[in-house]
Amino acid sequence: MQSAPSITPELRIDPAPSSVPAIELGGVTLVRRTQEELHYDLKRTLFRLLSRDLERVRRRTVLGDVSLRIAHGEKVGIIGPNGSGKSTLLKVIAGILQPTRGRVFVDGTIAPLIELGVGFDAELSLVDNIIYYGVLLGHREQLVREHVEEILDFAELGAHRDEPTKILSSGMAARLSFAIATEFRPDILLVDEVLSVGDERFRRKCSARIDRFWDEHSTIVLVSHDMLTVARTCNRVVWIDEGRIRFDGPAERAAAEYLSTIPTMLQFKRGQELLDLADTHARREVLVRGMSGIEQLYIIRAGRRHPIASPDWCRQHGYEESDVLLVDDEVIMQVAEGDVLA
Repeated sequence: MQSAPSITPELRIDPAPSSVPAIELGGVTLVRRTQEELHYDLKRTLFRLLSRDLERVRRRTVLGDVSLRIAHGEKVGIIGPNGSGKSTLLKVIAGILQPTRGRVFVDGTIAPLIELGVGFDAELSLVDNIIYYGVLLGHREQLVREHVEEILDFAELGAHRDEPTKILSSGMAARLSFAIATEFRPDILLVDEVLSVGDERFRRKCSARIDRFWDEHSTIVLVSHDMLTVARTCNRVVWIDEGRIRFDGPAERAAAEYLSTIPTMLQFKRGQELLDLADTHARREVLVRGMSGIEQLYIIRAGRRHPIASPDWCRQHGYEESDVLLVDDEVIMQVAEGDVLA
């Protein structure tokens, strides 16, 4: 497993006092239909009709009465298990999602590093999409036009400048999206998880660019599972659980309290200890994730570590987030690799 590069230097700066916050959420609630409600195929509709279940609408509260105030220049980490609402919170702040109830106030320009590569018009050329995307981020069209070459150069896509964006791979589209969002210094930077754009060389290039924002001038909201990065770079951490704020305060205390609720095996020093645990477990296997912040899950069983390619595998086999053991990445890598589980 390649460890993700650090996305920031070890620097924490207290925000300057200001009567106007950079971000303020008041009683924000977001209710959405469950994923199954979004399927409208004929077979499913007929089944629901026969079972007299057609009128029932299943909804889930993704965010529940979230109130949050972030000052200009503040560096805030957002932590919590998968599905807790972290990424949804960033999308609400960015204006990508509108809350069902509550208010959202943002003071300044935003660079949302969220779902990179999503939102381009597939038929437009790279140049046209750069201008379109840049204007959507709040920049003047002429300013974006003046920076087209720099953006293409950073994304290493100059050779495709006049081609339709649909020819790009998902990785290339993510590189282009990142280059546009970070070409101009934003007032507010929203970062969803550690950067994983392109290969290792390009990830380091992205990390170096992000580093320049980590000073007193930018407000940064960082979503990450990497407690070390959060504790090192953020003065304040917000822990979200099931769409609600469970803790909001000093980074070290937030990380400690959050990790105390997660099954961990930090004492493991050798891969053989993981294999022994799996052999004695009721399922004869254990579900693990490394502590570097990378989301890759593995099943340890029968002397092998099996990478899990799809989250559907966990659901189909009855695993939940609470079943995941956090283990040192090096210990996991000591177990021989097995087949990928999809």
